[in-house]
Amino acid sequence: MTLKALTSDQLLSETKIIVSEERRITAKLIEHLTEINQRLLFLRLGYSSLFEFVTKELGLSEGAAQRRIQSMRLMQDLPETRQAYENGSLSLSNAAKLQSHFQASKKFGVAKTIEEKKEIAKSAENKSQSECDQMLFKLSPELPRPEKAKILSPTLRELKFSISEELFKKIERLRELLGHSHPNATLAELMELLVTSHLTKLEKTKGLQPQGAQKCNANTQKSAEKNSDQNADSNSREMGENPKMAHVEVGKTDKNNLVHTAAKTLPVGIRVALPVQIKRQVWSRADGRCEYEYQGRRCTSRYQLEVDHVHPLALGGSNELSNLKLKCRHHNTFSAIQVLGAAKMSSFRK
Repeated sequence: MTLKALTSDQLLSETKIIVSEERRITAKLIEHLTEINQRLLFLRLGYSSLFEFVTKELGLSEGAAQRRIQSMRLMQDLPETRQAYENGSLSLSNAAKLQSHFQASKKFGVAKTIEEKKEIAKSAENKSQSECDQMLFKLSPELPRPEKAKILSPTLRELKFSISEELFKKIERLRELLGHSHPNATLAELMELLVTSHLTKLEKTKGLQPQGAQKCNANTQKSAEKNSDQNADSNSREMGENPKMAHVEVGKTDKNNLVHTAAKTLPVGIRVALPVQIKRQVWSRADGRCEYEYQGRRCTSRYQLEVDHVHPLALGGSNELSNLKLKCRHHNTFSAIQVLGAAKMSSFRK
């Protein structure tokens, strides 16, 4: 029977059934994502996050993926919200907004208790997105608004985020001090100047080829490189210290001996901090990107990268370059779970 053949009452009735079924299927998808997340299957497949898995492997849009993942986290904390979603009293968008609000509250030191979360979630039922936004703002007006990035053109993006009054004053002070070299600098120009300077320093510290913005003037570039040389050693923690490895400090010695000592296969339990020179080689070889691979797919993450031992030191591995790989924190932990077991690594999972 075609839709044209349906009476108006039949059409409305079937439409409501479809909406109800859609909610049930989405809830089922969220249930599957929860299990995939718990098993870390997205990491095994070479994705750095569940979000990347949902957008690239499952083909959902970024917005759809974000709403489902945030709703998944809310339903893990508050199982009753799944029923509220399935019966239509809590929309997926509002469920995601609630989870984002709870995360922001925790980040800024005002974490909600389970009972408080339940009460807020109940209050969000049968509300529009606008009404939900207003409710959450009244609850915590001090929390910053969600950050947003909007594509304006192939070469332009619009960023929207909140900053503190203290940071705004610092920006204005910076604009004043740069009055001669950068008169009437816009916020975008100030951001480019700061980001390029810091990016240049970090890339040089890690032994990477500069990939920063090219519009930075020569004086700023020269200043950034000078600061980089002066602070390289103090930035060793930015080089990807392995969080699961304890380090034993070694006595003062020349760099060549230190590199030689670090590369030795040492007795199990004796660990030496990796010299910056070796870390730079690892970063340079990896081009500042996670080296985890699965069936030809290499992880795309450049975030929270850490130097990992392919054969762990705890099991007799060495600090030789051939035994080192650069991995994002998630894949570093995942690799350790595969070798050392989930129980031993449970404290490192967030």
